Amino acid sequence: MRHLFSFDAEPMIGVFDSGIGGLTVLAEIHQALPEAPLCYVADQKFAPYGNQPELFVSERSVRITQWLIQQGCTLIVVACNTATAIAIRQLRGEFAVPIVGVEPGVKPAALRSLSQKIAILATDNTLASRRYQALLEQFLPRVEVISQGCTGLAAAIERCSDELPALLHEYCSPLIDNGIDQIVLGCTHYPLVKDEIAQLCSPSVSVVDTSYAIAQEVKRRFAEGEPSNAGEAGVRLFSTHSTEHDLAAAINRYRLLRLFSAAALSTVEI
Repeated sequence: MRHLFSFDAEPMIGVFDSGIGGLTVLAEIHQALPEAPLCYVADQKFAPYGNQPELFVSERSVRITQWLIQQGCTLIVVACNTATAIAIRQLRGEFAVPIVGVEPGVKPAALRSLSQKIAILATDNTLASRRYQALLEQFLPRVEVISQGCTGLAAAIERCSDELPALLHEYCSPLIDNGIDQIVLGCTHYPLVKDEIAQLCSPSVSVVDTSYAIAQEVKRRFAEGEPSNAGEAGVRLFSTHSTEHDLAAAINRYRLLRLFSAAALSTVEI
């Protein structure tokens, strides 16, 4: 069944992720479109999606997308690599609104690499997806790609766990020893520790984050569908969990307070 929406609706951008990772994309969208109303859902009750069953990720993605559209969103951003890999085709089939996804920046990394050897940090679900495999096939065998599954890393970032430094060292150090010159952040949680990852690398290694590129695509798509009457600007943040994962604390912890200090924060059941 394809869900329709009113094309007379005032424009608003809906963004969702399993948790706080999508804030990295939301921040870039807010920078690119400071006057656009934004509505963000962190599905922290079930974070992270990286090791969840595919059917569960699909069901959550459909449910949250439907809820965002019910709030008046006219464009949806799936700010989660795992949800994009698993569910975006289904979402585009079921909903009539434009839907923008995210995927690892393999193309820019491959084009920039001098050593022709790059690494992708991503969740197990992203690496196992057909969408990711199809992406790799565009550049193999011209570029050697090391796909590094980062079990537990998104969860550690979500909780700001004491295990975070050890996990970063475990996943990044072997890549550097393999002679790569590009590390692609294939999960929207990972840019929150981009500086820490860069510190583990030599100066010759570039860390590739696609958040800016995603925001520019959203800007283009939003401008295409924007009616004459703009909606009320502002950022609304929702979390499906209110105790263990504190969205407000995460915003402060990861230095996003400057962008979202005036945002309205609420807990929601979806």
